[in-house]
Amino acid sequence: MTNRANEPEKALLYFATALTLILIVAMFVSFPVGAYSFYSNQLNGTPTTATLSYLPLFAIGMLVRIPLPPGLLSLGYLFFAIWAVFIALFVMLLKGPWYNILKALKSLPSDRSLAVYSNGALTLGLAFPALLVLTVVLEALLDTVGLPVGNLPDIGAREAFFSISYAPLIEEVGFRVTIIGLVAAAIAFRSQGGWTSLKALWHPSRALGEVKVEAWKQGNVYAAILISALVFGAQHVLQGAGWEIGKAVSSFVVGLALGIIYFTHGFPAAVMMHWSFNYFEGSFYYFDLARGLPPLDATSEFSSLAALQYSQFYVDALVILTSVAVFAFLAYLMGKSFLDRKDRPKGRPG
Repeated sequence: MTNRANEPEKALLYFATALTLILIVAMFVSFPVGAYSFYSNQLNGTPTTATLSYLPLFAIGMLVRIPLPPGLLSLGYLFFAIWAVFIALFVMLLKGPWYNILKALKSLPSDRSLAVYSNGALTLGLAFPALLVLTVVLEALLDTVGLPVGNLPDIGAREAFFSISYAPLIEEVGFRVTIIGLVAAAIAFRSQGGWTSLKALWHPSRALGEVKVEAWKQGNVYAAILISALVFGAQHVLQGAGWEIGKAVSSFVVGLALGIIYFTHGFPAAVMMHWSFNYFEGSFYYFDLARGLPPLDATSEFSSLAALQYSQFYVDALVILTSVAVFAFLAYLMGKSFLDRKDRPKGRPG
């Protein structure tokens, strides 16, 4: 009876995981697609040979501009460097932080949700679509109630793609590592001391576990995650990059999710979650532009034959379908939990 009762749960989890694997493949494909798009002569805007006068960084939520000697670093070289870092982090997700992706999939029949949680790539593939859809819905609601989100200014396709690709690295360091990570490192240092406490900058919850600290009982960690999200949301508006007050709200929600992902799964997972919003989605958008296609407007009818020419269409459809599967799985678990509590005899301990 128990096995039959669990069959819908297993089916939903397997379906969501299958879509997640397809999404992970699409993420892998986005690396060459994005590189081709960025270096393509068909993409307008700042040339790849243009040099940078300063390097923007974030530390403890504050923007810092590091001056560079004239001609030292070009847009093309820096894009390649961060592109290579993303590949390394993507491989790290496939290999951990606890199970590699093959071991996690083999453990799926017995461990179920825990097996997905044990691998960073599977966690990313399930969490990203759901968070993206929630963000899109939230921003539409904010616009409707008079809290406009705004838009990035038109700075040229290549520079815009570079900007959104560069952001995940510097923002995860500036808002997660130097806020949440430093708090976790301080807790680890107070518990055990020594340089090993710096492991908390890379993977906070794991480092705290290694020094026998019950991570989820640390009020300072919760406060750090909240402060990080608040500063993250505020900075999107304060930077004056075209975002309006509504963006502070949606960025706060995304910042909370990124903070939790960073704490539970480490720096690679947080960066690649941010990367998914920026580079992964952007790579197919700019690929279509490099192919000479006009932007696929959000108001276009996706059922039209014209939409089928766009790689962005297929990626968005995959993200939406995966998010539906994730929400269906979560709704089933919540409904099952509610019914179990309702059917439990009164006075019987849970």
